[in-house]
Amino acid sequence: MIDIRPFTPADTDGALAANEASLPAVNSLTPDELRALAAQSRHTLVAVGPDGVIGLMVCLDETADYDSRNFAWLKQNLGRFSYVDRIALSPAARGSGTGERLYRALLALLAADPDRAALPLACEVNTRPANPGSLRFHQRLGFAEIGANDHGDKAVVYLARAVVPAEQQGVSA
Repeated sequence: MIDIRPFTPADTDGALAANEASLPAVNSLTPDELRALAAQSRHTLVAVGPDGVIGLMVCLDETADYDSRNFAWLKQNLGRFSYVDRIALSPAARGSGTGERLYRALLALLAADPDRAALPLACEVNTRPANPGSLRFHQRLGFAEIGANDHGDKAVVYLARAVVPAEQQGVSA
């Protein structure tokens, strides 16, 4: 059984292990950097299995004080948004549906929040180094390309999808 719940400081070691196992798709973090990122996040979720934390997801909004060239691009191009800065899974959790469960939990939280519902949920996926598995995963979850950037050392594609407000879920148009 896998539980998706909010991050607590006690989750730091397991969340860092999942993060570090996901390099280079995400950047490395120190324990202090993870705690600081979680403190300013809109939502930081963990996936917890029988042996501890197996996944991490960090979602920021446009008000975060976050020094990231990808975040800066989204602020310039989207205005108001929610942003998945990282999703990281332990090797044992990959292919198990845990990533999708993290996204579904985040989407439910955003949809129920009047300040976030109907705003885009954005992320980026590396195209250099290539991460075709992540691109397919995000496309399957309804994300579509909204831009791209070549940073020299890395290249990324920016993706976004709608967050359907809770009161509109299940209502056919």
